[in-house]
Amino acid sequence: MIELIHLRKEYDELVAVQDLNLIIPQGEIFGLIGPNGAGKTTTIRMACGLLAPTTGRALVNGVDVAEEPERAQLAIGYLSDFFAVYEDLKVWEYLDYFAHAYKVPESEIPARLTEVIGQVSLEVKRDAMIRGLSRGMKQRLGIARAIIHRPKILLLDEPASGLDPKARLELRNLLRTLRDQGTTILISSHILTELEGFCTSIGIMEKGRMVRSGRIEEVTAAEHLARDFRVNWLGDAQAALEAKFAGHGHISNLQFSAGTATFQLAGSDDDAAVLLAELVAAGIRVKAFAEVKQTVEDLYMKLSRHEVM
Repeated sequence: MIELIHLRKEYDELVAVQDLNLIIPQGEIFGLIGPNGAGKTTTIRMACGLLAPTTGRALVNGVDVAEEPERAQLAIGYLSDFFAVYEDLKVWEYLDYFAHAYKVPESEIPARLTEVIGQVSLEVKRDAMIRGLSRGMKQRLGIARAIIHRPKILLLDEPASGLDPKARLELRNLLRTLRDQGTTILISSHILTELEGFCTSIGIMEKGRMVRSGRIEEVTAAEHLARDFRVNWLGDAQAALEAKFAGHGHISNLQFSAGTATFQLAGSDDDAAVLLAELVAAGIRVKAFAEVKQTVEDLYMKLSRHEVM
């Protein structure tokens, strides 16, 4: 649904994005992460056709955004990191205006307005003037505007900015719902916790380059990074575990606490299965043995420590 081919953007001597290649399939929520100045916003603006690349191409839903901009825009919902609203309009008037701009059929607009206003929890502000909305409410209104025409592709640049914790949770739930309906979402943030728990894939940008991209487990495997595990047991088995783990070349950061051991294993699923079998064979009554799923922040920090960044 989104394909970026050798994208490059130059501003005089500054290279904001260099030779970026990315494919995002339908139904993905792709989290674009990296520090401020990494090139995230420039990438998203080129993807939606607001910024012409110096070289390269951007395709959405199979359409080249430079060659057929109007056709491409009908498939795109876009929310910039800083956006303006028409403060002399009411909430419903603002959304009605954009529904017409996006050519939503006239007969569908009233029901669609009610639907999106409910999705972003602005029901009580439907008839309020936009100038009186808080920053967080204006952010919700911007999200409603971006999805008013049911776009196949949603591009969100720092969408949680200004939202309180409850609104951020509602945003996550909304994005999951849109994904389940087939929408492909590209979302950027430099705050890693904002992307946790709902992104299906991630891309890590630094100084205009995409240094790693893919599903979290795929990126972890490709980098041969250590994975976090936890094991629980019955009885007094700590000494036996310590002896079993001692000198094990693939295990590091072993820690014990009240019948639980946590450690990092640099290996595959087969290696983990072999280790579990060895513990059981040694007479240790294992109650639970599982990988602790990595967060986006965990992966980012591990890649940073491995000097990928």
